[in-house]
Formats: sequence, structure tokens, C-alpha cells
Amino acid sequence: MKDGTHALMRKPAENRGFMMAVALLISLIMGMLYAFSIFIIPLENTFGWARHQTAMTFSLVMVFFSLGMLTSGNVMARTSPGKTVSAGGLLAAAGFILSSYTPNVYVLYLGYGVMGGYGIGLSNMVSIAVLIRWFPDKKGLATGLVTMALAFGTFFLGTRLAGGLVGVYGWEVTFRVIAGVFLLVVACGGLLLKFPPPGYTPRNWTPPDGQEELWGYNRASVLKTAVCWMVCLWALCIQMGGLMIIGHIVPYAVEQGISLADAALPMGFFAITNGLGRLFFGWCSDTFGLKPAMALDSVFMAGGLAGMAYLTSALGYPGLLAAVCLVGMAYGGAIPMLALTSNTFFGPKFFPKNYGFFCLPGGMVGGLLGPVVGGYIQTTTGSYTAAILSAATLAVLGVAVAAVLKPPPRRTDET
Repeated sequence: MKDGTHALMRKPAENRGFMMAVALLISLIMGMLYAFSIFIIPLENTFGWARHQTAMTFSLVMVFFSLGMLTSGNVMARTSPGKTVSAGGLLAAAGFILSSYTPNVYVLYLGYGVMGGYGIGLSNMVSIAVLIRWFPDKKGLATGLVTMALAFGTFFLGTRLAGGLVGVYGWEVTFRVIAGVFLLVVACGGLLLKFPPPGYTPRNWTPPDGQEELWGYNRASVLKTAVCWMVCLWALCIQMGGLMIIGHIVPYAVEQGISLADAALPMGFFAITNGLGRLFFGWCSDTFGLKPAMALDSVFMAGGLAGMAYLTSALGYPGLLAAVCLVGMAYGGAIPMLALTSNTFFGPKFFPKNYGFFCLPGGMVGGLLGPVVGGYIQTTTGSYTAAILSAATLAVLGVAVAAVLKPPPRRTDET
């Protein structure tokens, strides 16, 4: 009992820094899934697909990512956090391998969209659920950091690393490299994640009155509240526009007269601000409250989308980059906002199952409609403008929804 391992077991408070490091690394790797935009033009050059056909891949990613989030809590309850992450990593790795051998768009849909999306959705929520238990004193910061890592993975490992590999070795080899990284880091490293022991509190921290109780609504009770559906509507208002831009930012930049080489930079700006937005709005929630942070998030999205439609034509490349930054901040901020809303409004007891449900409207509906509608409008009109302005109008509705949200009374369900 004198070695370092046993010392850590005796002092679980010291484990939370290690858990944070593991969760951040896993989230960083999982962010590579969001870089699908860099594959659109190479795949179309190879197969001759229309834009709406290619864009459907990312829509399927978001639909099955949401389904993975929805079922993750049940899988975790029957196994463990580590095994749930590992299973998701194995499935995603297999999906990328299959995608690298795709002979047609339907195999790409299955490999990248279904297997990759579901595998990462299954793994993604675990890190948040684990860290909220380890950091009850800094829930907003912990949630912001781990979700920020996912966004930074899109930039550093997706846009930069995978984007560079596509240009040199092609999309086939790049998919296989991504599969290897998922197998090593997510499938193997994920086994290290676990919840703190029962009754754990951080050193030198006393829970506020009532927070020591592991209270919460079960999913059936959540669905009976009006606020549940208002939160779902808010998520859709924010995420539909953000997912449309993620799926089309590179071809949209090319449409605006920007070279393909330079068009990757807006994707990088989106990825960086997506990550910063998760940290920023997590901080805003801790500092100013959840509702003001949600309203500000909606303002950022509406302003950013309107800017993409008008600033690009007025200011050119700098205008596009400025607008993309606002959209990225807002889309990123929605992720910790949903986690914190689920935990704050409906309690920590059933958080893994409830948070998975709240990811459905924005992730599944917004993920299906945003990229597909954007691709369809571009195919039929030759421009993304109408789609972007429609998403901006929806984001304005999100401001009103955030303003009238009220948490339901606290309760503790048994199962």
C-alpha cells in the first residue's frame, strides 16, 4: 500500500486531475469526426456525387451521434463509463476503416455516418457525465473544457492533420489513419474513465444547501414538463444553423470566390471558436446564470449567420472570418448549455440519460435538416444565402425561448 497507485486509491480527490486529462484527450480525438467538410470536394472529385448526396453523410453523422448520446446512459448503467467509451471507439474505428474502402455513397453513409456517428455519440457523453461528478465545485468550467477539447480536435487533428493528409495521401489513407487513432486512444484509453466513489466531494469544498443530495427527474418525468420541450426548441434554434455551417463551410467559402486552399481557414476558425465558445459560455453560466448565457448564445448565432450572408459580400474574406467566429462561438456554447440545463433543471441523479435526450433535437433534427437543407437549396438555387438567412431567423426565436425558461420544482425519482 506504499506505492503510487495505492496512494491514489486512498486519495480519490487526487484522481480528478487524471480523469480530466483522460477525458480531454479522448474528446480531442473524437473531434476529428466533425471535420467532414474537408472530405466533401475530394470525394466529389472521385465519384462525381452531387452536393446534397455528399452532405447527407454529415446529416447521418449527427442523427446517429444523437442516438448514441441517447443510449449512452443506458449502456453506462449496465456496464461502466470506461467500457462504454471503449465500445464507441471500436465502432467508430471500424466505421472509418469501412469508409476508406467505399465504392459508393451508401457505404460511406454506413461507415462514416452511421458507425462513426453512433460510436462517437456513445463515447462522447461519458466524459461529461464523469467530470460533472468529479468537479461538482466547477461544473461549468469542467463541462466547458471537455467540450472545448472536442472542438479543438476538429481543428488541430481534423482540419490541420487530416486536411494535410488528404492533400498528400488522399481520403482513403486519411480515413485509415483516423481509424488507428480512434482504436488506440478512444477504445483503449477510454477504459481509464470511472466515476468517483459514493459521497465524494473535492478537498476544501462544502456543497451549497441541497446540492449534496443526488436528486433528479427520471426521463419519464422530464418528458412531462413544459420546460423540457422549450429546452429542446432552444437547442434546435441554435444547432440547426451551426450544423449547416459545419457541413458546408468549405464549399460556401469557395462559392464566395475564395480559393480552395484558403477555404480551409474558415473551417479552422470555426473549430477554434467552437472550442472557445464552449469554455466562454460555460464561464458565463457560472458567472451570470444559465438563462442569460443561453440568451447571449442565441444572439451570437443570429448575428453570425446574418453576418455570413451580408458581411462576406461587403467586406470579403475578413467579413466571412468574423461571421464564422460568431457562429462557431454560438454553436460551441450550446453544448455545455444543454449539459448544464439538464443537470441544473433536472438534477444529477439521471443526468447521463437525460442529457442524451436533450441532444436529440439539435443533434438529430438539426443535424438532419441543417446540412441537407443547406445542400438542397445550394443545389437548386446555386447559392447558400436563403438557407443561411432562414437559420438566422430561427436563431432569433432562440432568444425569446431562453428569456421565458423557468426551472421546474426539485424532485427525486426512485428509478
